[in-house]
Amino acid sequence: MTKTELKEAKERYFLNSKMIKELTSRTLTKETDDEQQTRIKRLLKPENYNAFFDYYFGAESGLPLADAPCAPFHQESYSKVFKDRFIRQLRMWYRGAAKSIHTNVGNILHLKENNELFFALLIGANEGLAKLLLSDLQVQLESNERLIKDFGVQVSYGDWADGEFQTKDGKFFKALGLNQPFRGLRFGAFRPDFASIDDCEDRDRAKRPEMVRKYGEKITGDLKKAFHKQRGRFIVPNNYIVKGGLIDFIKDKFKDSKHLDISRVDLATKNITRDNCQEVKDWEPSWKERYTKQEVINIIMDDDYYTSQREDFNNPIEEGKLFKTAQIIKRKVHYSEAWDGFIVHWDLSYTSNGDYKAGVLIGVQGVRLTVLEIFCQRCSTNAAMDAHFAWIMKYKAKGYTPLSFYDATAAQQVVYEPVILQTAEDNNCTDIPIPMHQQGDKHNRIEATLLNVFNRKILFWDETLSGKDYEAFMNQVLSFEKGTTANDDAPDTLERAVFYCQRYYGFTAPEKGSGKPLIGKRRRASAGRL
Repeated sequence: MTKTELKEAKERYFLNSKMIKELTSRTLTKETDDEQQTRIKRLLKPENYNAFFDYYFGAESGLPLADAPCAPFHQESYSKVFKDRFIRQLRMWYRGAAKSIHTNVGNILHLKENNELFFALLIGANEGLAKLLLSDLQVQLESNERLIKDFGVQVSYGDWADGEFQTKDGKFFKALGLNQPFRGLRFGAFRPDFASIDDCEDRDRAKRPEMVRKYGEKITGDLKKAFHKQRGRFIVPNNYIVKGGLIDFIKDKFKDSKHLDISRVDLATKNITRDNCQEVKDWEPSWKERYTKQEVINIIMDDDYYTSQREDFNNPIEEGKLFKTAQIIKRKVHYSEAWDGFIVHWDLSYTSNGDYKAGVLIGVQGVRLTVLEIFCQRCSTNAAMDAHFAWIMKYKAKGYTPLSFYDATAAQQVVYEPVILQTAEDNNCTDIPIPMHQQGDKHNRIEATLLNVFNRKILFWDETLSGKDYEAFMNQVLSFEKGTTANDDAPDTLERAVFYCQRYYGFTAPEKGSGKPLIGKRRRASAGRL
């Protein structure tokens, strides 16, 4: 944050403080000491969190922080936070669900007044943004007359502009940027016992696995180990805007933890396509206290389809740089279909930007190609080859023998061959892939081959394909563009598989005198059944 930006932020803070003091003063009501204590006791019960927020910060308080009563999901998520002192909660709430104000103000102060929080970290994408998060908290403690009436003047020393402050009851609050160190944090006898990692997901960073890993390990390693031994809650208020980013990294790291909680809230409870979204009756707003069905439709229709899916429905599909989502055509594959043959291709790359192992199995029926199997993981070559031999055995059991290849230079072949042979022996299967290496510009090759089959609508995908491998594979295909530094193992292996399908199987035989070209070797449809 520059000096000018800091000066402007301080001026906004001053004006905001005056406004909060004035608005909350107007809503104070007379009550006896007993009535006040009874009300405070009721509001501090975890099951009454929504009432707590509405009273001090919501519609009842006169503040513009909320223009509607809290939703059930605000209460449900906080109840879990209060109950589990070591929760790792991913708040994948749509844009506009009040995730930041609840996490960084409402949740923090309810925990604080219940003596469930002594040292809180507010972590932003950078130090400047983290300080602004801290300012939202401090301005309430200093200026909200409802809070002051019930709990007294709060701030003791420090200031959000300096990145930290302490309250009179000994609680400490600190702002940190994601790129600042988390290790060794301490305030007196207290270590951090609460952390909010607010809106730190980044679509550009997700294209750089090494950066995702760097910051992901800071959160799941450095931050987690910095927590107090008795408490260590952390919340990630960030809707799911990109695959393969920090949210996926955190989710994967804690997937086996009993403390992991995925709180997903979409704008509406039913995801309707744009073609029929005018049917208002089909929509159920998740925050009914704030949105009507028609307002939900208006919000969605005001954005393009991909933005709406990403921001409103936690569905980060990409429009595609070169290849478009609309070109991915799925179809139902019937068990009795006849096939001309099958091609398997693997990219086992270990280059600096290609640490995925990607593989694909394509079935050929004349000119029509169908992707039947997909593999896309960061894993060992052994794990990839285990999948390869599982595919081979599956299709051999149906009476087919797929042709299989992998991309390798002579130097890479020396590295891969012993591993492939050993894995073949372990799987008792002799159908090892053949090393083949294509020279020339890879990006030009991928663009030319795949655009051809996509535009001609001759490449299909088995509708049963799903899961992490499919998502990772498709993410790479749709993110591909010439000159990209992102992972391109999936589009690379897909292009090679398509190439070999057309080279070795080609088109169906032309009718006499039709002039239809033959590409590759002629293959008749097998009598076998899949």
